[in-house]
Amino acid sequence: MAATAVAVAITVALFRLIGARRTRLIAQVLAAIIGAAFVIGLQVGAILSYGTLSRADMLQSQTLEALAPALDSAVWWPARAALGDLPVLAAVLAIGFLLLAAIIALVAPRFGVYAITASSLGAAPAARMRRAKGFHVAAPRAALRRKEWLLLRRDPWLASQTLMQILYLLPPAILLWRTFAVGGALNLLVPVLVMAAGQLAGGLAWLSISGEDAPDLVATAPIPQRYLLRAKIEAVIAIVAAIFGPLVIAIAIASPWHAAVTGSGIVIAATCATAIQLWFRTQAKRSQFRRRQVSSRVATFAEAFSSIGWAATAAVAALSPVLAVAPSLIALAIVFGAWCLAPRRAA
Repeated sequence: MAATAVAVAITVALFRLIGARRTRLIAQVLAAIIGAAFVIGLQVGAILSYGTLSRADMLQSQTLEALAPALDSAVWWPARAALGDLPVLAAVLAIGFLLLAAIIALVAPRFGVYAITASSLGAAPAARMRRAKGFHVAAPRAALRRKEWLLLRRDPWLASQTLMQILYLLPPAILLWRTFAVGGALNLLVPVLVMAAGQLAGGLAWLSISGEDAPDLVATAPIPQRYLLRAKIEAVIAIVAAIFGPLVIAIAIASPWHAAVTGSGIVIAATCATAIQLWFRTQAKRSQFRRRQVSSRVATFAEAFSSIGWAATAAVAALSPVLAVAPSLIALAIVFGAWCLAPRRAA
């Protein structure tokens, strides 16, 4: 009840301050940050404290105990209520009920207006026209890449999902910064980055290739169809390179070999994930990004297993290039199987 009251209060405040459209974007970004904070925050704290990924040690550390409130503090009331302290449970329930009742009384008169405003975001035109910019002459493929980057930047759901995947890179990045030496940390970092790159490329490729909201309009461009697909793929690979490039450079300072393996694995995993989405492309709207996995089970599993296979290959290659032949053959078999199962299209 308390969480609902606080969420409604923050949402209404954002509605009034910045409008419904920006509120949706901020809410999705905050949801990604808050959700990741519970999982990633403890790992980051453990790395900064002890240089390990053990969350249990972090929660049992003397430093955390010294910073924690006293046992009789009201901060611990929800925990004490969950453990069966009946007087505290009654107090927590009363506070939650009062907060929810107060926010309902304040928001209820205009809640219908807020709901209608939020539901009409997709169909509502822009409230105001932006100042026209000068026309820039560019090659068709360059214009198509810029168009893809612009659409990806405007997608609010993509912003939160991409931010979530980037946040998951914080623990290995901090672990690299703490150790900054060749050894276990780098060997752990290589497969994590390759796996994340494959998953991110798959999501971006679906949005760019299958999530085209105006395919008929794009098809009228006076360039061959293969140039359209190539521009979309280049836009996806460029975004992946921009995100993972700095991490690969940091690894190169510590170990050029690990950087070469990581960079190669990222390129291969991202290329294979993009190719799978290209083979199984089906026309859909960008708003269906959250349900893209149900479009093709084969593509979903092939993309996941391909990323896992190339991550395993990179992990083994960091230790021994000879031993990496076996997992690389398995990953290639997965990609080849996906190509064989993909529906055939006329050239």
